[in-house]
Amino acid sequence: FIFSDYWNQVTHENGTKWGTVEGTRGKYNWGPADVAFNYAKEHGFPFKFHTLVWGSQFPNWIKNLSPEERYDAIVNWMDAAKEHYPDLPMIDVVNEAVSGHQADTPLIKEALGGDGKTGYDWIIKAFEMAHERWPDAILIYNDFNTFQWDTDKFIDLVKTIRDAGAPIDAYGCQSHDLGGCSANTLKASMKKIQDALQMPMYVTEYDIASQSDN
Repeated sequence: FIFSDYWNQVTHENGTKWGTVEGTRGKYNWGPADVAFNYAKEHGFPFKFHTLVWGSQFPNWIKNLSPEERYDAIVNWMDAAKEHYPDLPMIDVVNEAVSGHQADTPLIKEALGGDGKTGYDWIIKAFEMAHERWPDAILIYNDFNTFQWDTDKFIDLVKTIRDAGAPIDAYGCQSHDLGGCSANTLKASMKKIQDALQMPMYVTEYDIASQSDN
């Protein structure tokens, strides 16, 4: 099996998550991410950074910080990512922020300013911070299994932040556990989301659990 015979884009599953990179505060391990990044560069593939802001797999040490200190830590994390990867083409800026998807999301939300007027001001802030650092990157909001669960909440979130002026370019429909989802269900859900949002869609993290092409 040769990856480049089948795929033309690379996303490292865990290597670019904050908890992997900065498990010890101030010490950054980019080794696993660099393997995937360099492979993409060698083959002329785009590399997608996954992810900057997520209520999971962040460093455990941020739980002991005040909201203000957590904000500073997020800024330092983004600055470190910018320094190491100054020209990222694609970024999952915020991951799995629909209510109920991650129990620790409030830790991140509080640090970035909370719900605010839109209900999602903290997500808008994250996108603004990403855009400041990577103005030419495709900035993506990604969430969990939106083809099957919480589809309306997902649509509302993306539409709200976009209409409020967030510099969002696309959305990712994370597709774990779709092995039992029929093609008709997938197509219908995809059409519903796309009709509502009219933005570029990425089918991300698709688990293929069947040996049948059907």
